[in-house]
Amino acid sequence: MGSKMIKCEICGEEVHVIKRHLEQAHQDVSYEQYQETYPDAPLLSESAAAKLDEIAARRKEETQRALMAGHTPIKSGKAAFHEVFEIPETTADALSSREKKPIPITVYATAPVGYDDFVPDKDPNYIFNVDTLKLLIMGLESNIVSYLVGHAGTGKSTLIEQACAMTKRAMLRIQHTVHTEESHILGQYIFKNNETVWEPGPLQIAMKYGLTYCADEYDRGMSQVLSVYQPVLEGKQLVTKEAPAEWRVIKPHPDFRFVATGNTNGAGDDTGLYSATSMQDFANYERFNLMIPVGWMPADQEIAVVVAQAGVLKQDAKDLVRFANEIRKEVDGGGVQSPISPRALIAAAKIGQRIGSFSKGIELAFLNRLNSVDKEVSGQIAQRILTR
Repeated sequence: MGSKMIKCEICGEEVHVIKRHLEQAHQDVSYEQYQETYPDAPLLSESAAAKLDEIAARRKEETQRALMAGHTPIKSGKAAFHEVFEIPETTADALSSREKKPIPITVYATAPVGYDDFVPDKDPNYIFNVDTLKLLIMGLESNIVSYLVGHAGTGKSTLIEQACAMTKRAMLRIQHTVHTEESHILGQYIFKNNETVWEPGPLQIAMKYGLTYCADEYDRGMSQVLSVYQPVLEGKQLVTKEAPAEWRVIKPHPDFRFVATGNTNGAGDDTGLYSATSMQDFANYERFNLMIPVGWMPADQEIAVVVAQAGVLKQDAKDLVRFANEIRKEVDGGGVQSPISPRALIAAAKIGQRIGSFSKGIELAFLNRLNSVDKEVSGQIAQRILTR
């Protein structure tokens, strides 16, 4: 490192780095004690300081080069689950089930370059179901492919979006229908500016740059199309034979995550509510290692959501949620076919607040979409609960 060394104030030996010298020759004296005892003494020789500056500059340059290439997003490190999602630390939900300690989770400082807009916006009025959230975060942290299943309106996609928003994960949400084709997922050649160019698919982009891929309404896709996901669900590389060299083989980025949602578990719809879904291939669904049921919110949580989202009084929200739960009981018992989702309930609350009648709000946001039998039964329940 050169001859311009510094002197140790304890023994007089000339060294380049005081901290390293203390660890080797004066183990009974800490670095902090040395600084307190000799506040004006140098700690690094000029050549050592220059070497450290050179290393720091090289690391900065390497990080910047990786970012410009769209590679690994910068992680700000681990944070406590309860702090990120604003859950009281005193509750059991905030702690790990075994050690009873705060749960460390990853929070990102930046998204991959060019994908900042793919980090969902935080909804300050969103209220998490903590038990379901913990399962989803476990899947994201442990890179376990996860499938959220539940009725329409239970908040499956929103849960994923808000979990990504709070942890600053860039996310791609892809809707699946009977018309979804392999090219919509894997990419295709298109004619642009008088030439044929490859347009990468959302799965290619998510895998290459480390985004969270949300395969929404997974059970509405055709099983032969969904089979393109199978190697990805196994954690293997994605091969698109017709793609150009730079997109032909994509190994999953360390931060790539795969999450799917559906109204059924792939075995078909036995409720009659989701005719757009279809019986799926068992081999495909068998590759989802974490199946997360998403049910209706507990009453107190749904009340809080309606108050926050619609701006109504708590008592009015209680009446609306009571109505919703009565309808859901009727659905479970076979009395009516159509449950009311929190989304429709919030809409009814907003409408009812504006026109001065929550029963009318329910009629406009929910009852008018039902068949005549369901409308009659549900209307009687609304009349009984919401007319005051």
